[in-house]
Amino acid sequence: MQSISNNVNKSTIRVVCDNGIGTGFYFAFKDKDDPNKGLPVLVTNKHVIDGAKKTVLRFNLKNNDKGVKFHDVTIENPEQVFVRHPNPEVDLCVLPLMGIFDNVEKNGFELDYFFFDDSHIAGLSSLTPIEEVYMTGYPNGLWDEVNNKPITRKGITASDVKLKWNGKPQFMIDMACFGGSSGSPVYIMNEGTYAVSGGIALGNRFKFLGVLFAGPILQVDGSVEVIEVPTATVSVSKTNVMMNLGIVVTSTELLVFRGLLGLK
Repeated sequence: MQSISNNVNKSTIRVVCDNGIGTGFYFAFKDKDDPNKGLPVLVTNKHVIDGAKKTVLRFNLKNNDKGVKFHDVTIENPEQVFVRHPNPEVDLCVLPLMGIFDNVEKNGFELDYFFFDDSHIAGLSSLTPIEEVYMTGYPNGLWDEVNNKPITRKGITASDVKLKWNGKPQFMIDMACFGGSSGSPVYIMNEGTYAVSGGIALGNRFKFLGVLFAGPILQVDGSVEVIEVPTATVSVSKTNVMMNLGIVVTSTELLVFRGLLGLK
């Protein structure tokens, strides 16, 4: 079986709207009665699709004898199609993918993907205040155009994931967060060894921590303002400076969608 590090670059999809570009990623809500089954969705930020009239998603296909590499899907009026988190302060929305999966299979193809899922959220209480983290997405809309692959960056947690940042289900990361990274999954990925309180543990660890949505900027007058991470086509004023910090919605907020999608 291949390691997670060999597959995690299959987890994201470039979300191309007529008013900007962001990141989405595969997530599966596991069936509590049968862990081998689940409901697949695409996760992104509300602000990525807000105001868009059209969204285009490009899915990678597994190798096939027809030589077809991609499957493109166009979504009209995405604000009406994506399911939004009920809390207006939680910048998350999801797109159920079963219809797209079925359509691809009917045409004789199979999607090439890696899913984050509920099991990757468990055990966050064991994390230390400072952890090495990764983020996969499309900063400034950049990606490997030929292979339709994302960019992965590395940083650290800048606040304790176990604590609510300023009383909200959020935490901060120390990482450059450019436009287009909105909706990127933030995760821990260790293979071989990793640090724990009081020593070093042997083995592998994969934890899905949350979804990037905002970051602080330093304004020309010296004040700090928190803004949504812009989509790739929206620029930050030259008089404002990004602080290489990002604010992340905690992954547990995705579990709210189970009820909205009719799951136990």
